[in-house]
Amino acid sequence: MRNRSTNEPESEQRRKTILHTAQAQANALHGMYRETLTEFLAAPNAVPLPRAARAMFWLGRLRQWRAIELDSGTTCSSTNWLSLQLGVVESVAATHALAIHKEQWSGPVRRQTYERDMSLQIAMLLALGWNDLAAFVLRSWFGVDSDPTDMIALSGMTGMIIAVAGKALDVPVPQPAFQKSDALLGQIVDSWQADDSVFGPLAKELAERHLFQCRLDTDESLFDFDHPLEQAIPVELLMLLRQRGVTRTPDWLSQHAALAHPAAVLVQTGAPVQSQRCKGFVERASRLLPQYCGLTDAIANQAQILEAPPH
Repeated sequence: MRNRSTNEPESEQRRKTILHTAQAQANALHGMYRETLTEFLAAPNAVPLPRAARAMFWLGRLRQWRAIELDSGTTCSSTNWLSLQLGVVESVAATHALAIHKEQWSGPVRRQTYERDMSLQIAMLLALGWNDLAAFVLRSWFGVDSDPTDMIALSGMTGMIIAVAGKALDVPVPQPAFQKSDALLGQIVDSWQADDSVFGPLAKELAERHLFQCRLDTDESLFDFDHPLEQAIPVELLMLLRQRGVTRTPDWLSQHAALAHPAAVLVQTGAPVQSQRCKGFVERASRLLPQYCGLTDAIANQAQILEAPPH
């Protein structure tokens, strides 16, 4: 961890407790999901694709967490950042299969969970500067061709992320519907492009909100961030900064406890690549779902954009 002077010792202690609890939960699931994915790669027709996709999703999420989990030192190496980005592509590849199988998760109870996970991945894509790939998945997962006023409204953090992403990427998306307790998120949607005198105080409030919307090991059920990755990295804040054209966290925000982890920074944008297990999953998923191939093209297009020499 970096040495940071802060006036919020209780917030810092809360953040460390959250990360410890979530890390234990994530590690406990690794063996089960790895076994499921191995079975799918060996015999794609023997494992339901949604089940294999969920395994791929969580393995990708765990790869991201392990990429930023530090035993010592104060910075993430280039290898850590590559591993983080590989995990992001893995999770996006898995979620794309689930999106095509929307009927598997669109029930009244399960839907909110999947939409939240999807929106957080879009926020991560934008935080990494992968706008073209983010536009593809936003259209595939949330965008529709009909009148936006006919779309089902999204609430909470999901609504904020999707509304901002839709506006930034010019993709029609469901309109957000915020409760009174989420008035801050509505202000962010309206003012994320405003100058620092307006956006700055809102960003600081959002950083505070982030700390209080992480899951603790209690009976509380209302939280936005139940995975250690987003508990360490406030992707919603980094997404907003990146879309504002910022390349480094402003000094007035960088000292906040919500950004204390060394990975909670705006890294230099690099082209997305697939890990070997991601390539295996994508190849087999494409056999079962021909329409799935669009993701491969989107990843290649994003890489081509970032690797093209500047004019």
